[in-house]
Amino acid sequence: MKSVVVLALLGACFALQPQPAPPTYRPPDPEMQRQAFAKSAGFPTNHTAAELQQLIDAQTRSYKPTSRRGTSSLDAPEPLTIDGVRGTCYKIVLRLAADARWDRGAEAGLRFDFTSPSGNGSGGPGVRGPGAVASVGCAQANGPITLTMAPLVGHDPIGHGSYEFEVYAKTLTAQEQAELKADEERQIREQQEFQREEAQKQHDKEVAGCAKCDGRYQGCIGAGRPESTCRSNYSTCTFEEIGASSPCPFPR
Repeated sequence: MKSVVVLALLGACFALQPQPAPPTYRPPDPEMQRQAFAKSAGFPTNHTAAELQQLIDAQTRSYKPTSRRGTSSLDAPEPLTIDGVRGTCYKIVLRLAADARWDRGAEAGLRFDFTSPSGNGSGGPGVRGPGAVASVGCAQANGPITLTMAPLVGHDPIGHGSYEFEVYAKTLTAQEQAELKADEERQIREQQEFQREEAQKQHDKEVAGCAKCDGRYQGCIGAGRPESTCRSNYSTCTFEEIGASSPCPFPR
């Protein structure tokens, strides 16, 4: 009798043990993210004016400066719009004024996004010390090209003071335009082929999944289990094998 009481008391003690709370989701710390991105990018704001000029020289070697230039403020940078001409490639050079400085928002680098009649995209290489270089690609059609810049990580101010911008351009030769067009068509074909392959993989997965789950359902019914249980198991199976968008019809 005593052993029964002891076991009962032990069971009660184990039952009363506090259960650990489930882990709570903690979003990544923005400052840690910023530092990680800055480190992986080689701390883009921590470079000299000489290093910026080296980057500009390398990026604009085959380009020529245009008459499109001006100034803007890092405190509230305005979108930059240029009149794109078909068959012309563009790069924009930014140089900070002597009293300007980058702020936290630029430490990990900046995102240079552009829109154009030829499509939208992002272009670098980006920030290098007291300035930056951004490419907006080569225009495939005449029309406005608009460039904006924003923090790569977070939403902190990117800087204070003014900066100068200058647009560089390069006109493609007929051969270069043909090569660019061929490369664009190749990328379109590869994307279409990838989509076809992914669609076929999904189709094969659905066919195999439906067959597997139907077999389990038939086995469940054959074993004499309740139909409601078998149908529930079937739904679970299709979700696990295919996902929420399963096209498998309920077996009859």
